[in-house]
Amino acid sequence: MLDNQGSAAIEQLLREHPSVEDGAVVLDDRLGFVAFVVPNGAYLEAISGRGNAGSTVINRWRKAFDLSQLTKAAADAPVGFNTLGWNSSYTRQPIPPDDIREWVDAVVGEILELAPKAVYEIGCGTGMLLMRIAPSCDRYVAVDLSPVVLSKLREQLQKLPDLAARVDVKERNADEFNGLENNSFDAVVINSVAQYFPNVAYLTRVIEGAVNIVKPGGHVFVGDNRSLPLLPAFESSVELFQATDEITSRELRDRIHRRIEREQELILSPAYFLSLRDRFPKISRVEIRPLHGRADNEMTRYRYAAVLHVGYEKATFPEDRFLDWAESRWQLTDIRSSLLEHPNVRLNIKRIPNARIEKDLTALAILRDPDRTLTARELRHDLEDYAGEGIHPQALFDLESEDLGFTVYLSWMACRADGSYDACFVPAGTPENEGSSKIGWPGPHTSEFIRLSNTPGQGRLRNELTGQLMAHCNQKLPKETVLRDITLVDNLARTPAGDVDSRALLAARDALRWP
Repeated sequence: MLDNQGSAAIEQLLREHPSVEDGAVVLDDRLGFVAFVVPNGAYLEAISGRGNAGSTVINRWRKAFDLSQLTKAAADAPVGFNTLGWNSSYTRQPIPPDDIREWVDAVVGEILELAPKAVYEIGCGTGMLLMRIAPSCDRYVAVDLSPVVLSKLREQLQKLPDLAARVDVKERNADEFNGLENNSFDAVVINSVAQYFPNVAYLTRVIEGAVNIVKPGGHVFVGDNRSLPLLPAFESSVELFQATDEITSRELRDRIHRRIEREQELILSPAYFLSLRDRFPKISRVEIRPLHGRADNEMTRYRYAAVLHVGYEKATFPEDRFLDWAESRWQLTDIRSSLLEHPNVRLNIKRIPNARIEKDLTALAILRDPDRTLTARELRHDLEDYAGEGIHPQALFDLESEDLGFTVYLSWMACRADGSYDACFVPAGTPENEGSSKIGWPGPHTSEFIRLSNTPGQGRLRNELTGQLMAHCNQKLPKETVLRDITLVDNLARTPAGDVDSRALLAARDALRWP
């Protein structure tokens, strides 16, 4: 009873503060009373001058990109294949052109499968997508905020008059949709751009505008998004790659913590895109897709595409039955044999370990163990002979070319932190109303909606806010009731009955913290 009274008293005090939109207090067995607070976005914007700060972030990225395009290398780049600025986080050197070419071809292939005739591309850059997609369109509007890039793109288009006749290039910010009619495009493309937006609120405004201008039956394609659930694995893999041999695991943990805390790009959970269906009624369905590609780089490993299907009829079908990989430990040969033996039967498998990142996850688990101390050299040595059990996603995509009679679909909709994915093999010739649009993919646990993105550039502000809230509460509480910790979240997890899910909140808090 006293615990309940203490929780209620703290919650009441939290809700009195103008920075709090919602909050819940639970009892942690180790710490005592801890709070989870959904901050008021308008309040944070007001005290930080967020509108001006957002413009500063966007201008910083624009200037960096402009400078990269004023070089001789940029001037000499082939039309539609200017890769300046595409550098590896691991080596800090340019990503190999063959890797970029494979990535571009894969993205273009996915967009062309949507068969759009009128496309609005946000952040068109040097035109790598435009030059490949626009020839299949009747109308292509490409926007970017960089005048340097757009000037070069217009020069290139002047040499291709047939293409230029159907392309309109505009200089404008991503969230500017003035002059565009609702329901006037088949698709909006936002590819490898969202990570440079100042915050998730800005991205949401962009998506709202995009959904408005897309016709029912059309799509919003948001590609090459960095994954929040996989952020610790990615950042640890970069630090381990760059570390000198003598650095200890403790020092590595400190470096990884700093890297995560100082991350300047916007990192998104797939759950963010899934949550948009509730915010925008015009979104009927959301797909979360791992990227195609055989190349081994940070894009194929740690990024995904979100496809928002636009239309007022919501897809409300139950989750399909999926075989659990862990129960049979399927390998590629097992899957191929099953498809050959059952040519007219859909095959669904969930929780397939991701061979792209298995070794990174193993290293992360070792680094997270506070009782184990070793050097970077020793850790690399331990991983040399690592042989995982997972399946490379591209190996499953490649089954389509073996004439087995199946179309392959993969999903990251479940948002798992281990990077495992789900697969559905649909017999060729399956009617569309029974095919990919009707796959009941495994969804995320409610805890995945607790945090939808990171908050680039807001670390100090949010730390100050939690300190103010702690002081606000503890100064007014009786001595026997003390608030020990506050975690800022995007949503409060709730049980099916609508009660706060304290277990999910505590688990999510521990998962979000390093180590």
